[in-house]
Amino acid sequence: MTQSTADPAGGAIILPKRASLWAVGAVLASAAAQLVWAGSYAAKIESRLEDLSASDTRILTRLDERYATVSGRVESLERDRDRLVRLEEQVRIATDLLREIRQEIRAPPRR
Repeated sequence: MTQSTADPAGGAIILPKRASLWAVGAVLASAAAQLVWAGSYAAKIESRLEDLSASDTRILTRLDERYATVSGRVESLERDRDRLVRLEEQVRIATDLLREIRQEIRAPPRR
């Protein structure tokens, strides 16, 4: 007795005629799912990059404001230093004049 190769009792696997169609469908569904996942992941990364860019812009703006504040303060201090130098010179001149006046007052009268 010979058994045919398509006989389920003989241990042969019989696939439905549409099995190849199901396999192609499964591959296409898997590829579509991977594309959707990749797209959502790319969108998430792009969103994070935009957030980082916005944060970077805020930080640079604050740094520019602080730099302007510090630069203004330094300029003010330089002006104050120049004023102090002029005041010191005026005090020195006034002190020298006072010394001369004292010396003239203390000098013995000339006869």
